[in-house]
Amino acid sequence: MAWNEQAERMRARVNRRAFGYRALFMVGRAEGAEIDTTPWWAFWRKPEPAALTPAAEIVLADLAHYCYARKPTLKVSQVDQHADPLAMAFAEGRRDVFNRITAMCNLTSDQIDNIVHSRSDNA
Repeated sequence: MAWNEQAERMRARVNRRAFGYRALFMVGRAEGAEIDTTPWWAFWRKPEPAALTPAAEIVLADLAHYCYARKPTLKVSQVDQHADPLAMAFAEGRRDVFNRITAMCNLTSDQIDNIVHSRSDNA
């Protein structure tokens, strides 16, 4: 397989994944909007952040709570009262999932702060 074919397949995979996350969580373009005609290499640039859908705000707020987005991941063993590295690694894995979703959606730090702190106001 030629290098160009490999690069094109890789670009398509990255675009499909990024656009999938954005389509799931972000408000789409209005009908009649211009078609994006940027060159193929422009996918390396992050798209402009957009507004979240109401359902995405609910889901991301729940994920923020579940994924330890607003609390420390230090876990103490109930048996010997020492830090539990396995539980802490598990909690960090959860946090990494939340960070990946917000990164793929290209959310701003203000949007992430609103998501993280919205659940604490409602709980």
